[in-house]
Amino acid sequence: MEELITSGPKDNLDSILEKIKSGENLKEKFDIYTLFRLTHPGYTIAVNMSLQIWEPYLWKMVKKAYYPTFWDKLMNKLKY
Repeated sequence: MEELITSGPKDNLDSILEKIKSGENLKEKFDIYTLFRLTHPGYTIAVNMSLQIWEPYLWKMVKKAYYPTFWDKLMNKLKY
């Protein structure tokens, strides 16, 4: 049975990073990151810096989804 990840007012940078790292695969980690990006936006910069160092594959997913380059935007428009 999977553990339910929740966001609460007592979460801090350390607890957020631990919860993100607890995901079993990149998709789960990305989903947990999205939860905290929405519920604790004040930690986004610090979490992003940590991901760049400790979770580079997850950071690539986050960067592509939330911080697309001009080229990424152009390619998305061409797909549709």
